[in-house]
Amino acid sequence: MRKAFPILLAALAAPSLAGAAELELTGYLGHTFPFYSQSFRYDPGPVTVPIPGVTVEQGGSFELKASGGTAFAGGLTFYVTDGFGFEVRLDRADLTVDTQSSSYNVRVGLPAPLDPVVAALTMTEGTVDLNAATPLSLNLKLRTGGHVRFAVSGGASRLGDLEATAQQTIGLGVIGFNLDENNIQVGTIGVLATGVAGASSWGGNLGLGLQIPLGEHAALVLEGRGFYFPKRTLEWEPVLDRPLSDIEKELLDRVQERLPTVEFEPWWVQASAGLSIRF
Repeated sequence: MRKAFPILLAALAAPSLAGAAELELTGYLGHTFPFYSQSFRYDPGPVTVPIPGVTVEQGGSFELKASGGTAFAGGLTFYVTDGFGFEVRLDRADLTVDTQSSSYNVRVGLPAPLDPVVAALTMTEGTVDLNAATPLSLNLKLRTGGHVRFAVSGGASRLGDLEATAQQTIGLGVIGFNLDENNIQVGTIGVLATGVAGASSWGGNLGLGLQIPLGEHAALVLEGRGFYFPKRTLEWEPVLDRPLSDIEKELLDRVQERLPTVEFEPWWVQASAGLSIRF
């Protein structure tokens, strides 16, 4: 009897569950709004000049900032009851990262009565290549009843390799100066940062949606959804396009010690509209 009772309950519940079961297929189109922004400040450290009364102060900075792009998504939800279901969805989010405010400033103090030499170099803007983020998510989904429905879904998401590459020109520092002509020479070099190939990580997503019916089996869907994943670290390496002098090599070693790594956080929200079909 003890074994038969649960079986009897399941048999009685099966028709109601079968009647409530529903399959929903949804496609989305929208725009992403990423939050990544990182400033980089660097310098070669103290520089000793073998000339009495001459001092050197120098340093550079630039910023990487993300902007949004197009978002596509497809989702499949199986509702075991009218208000509760399991969702599988695949998103494709375009994220763009640009370099801003890239400069290198130098001030060389000279013995009196000479005026200091000041130079402000504007560096060539760097480039960042970033593949579209394509997280795969497994969610729980809840929706209200009624004619117009509200829905909320969230769960675990897995993000594969973003294949990020950043390239930037930076200042090495003062590599020569002429007191007679009151000018200085500042060396520059390109640096490249790349991510670890094949890297992937688990994160999460949460979304709120509104379903407006379009007939018996279709609905217009308006949705806002956020994604968060752990940061990805990219290390800078020099791009040598010429033989470096001894002083350039020394300055490069110092700058590399002080140049912050790229700590890219794949964190964004997206606003989308879509169409769902129920079976």
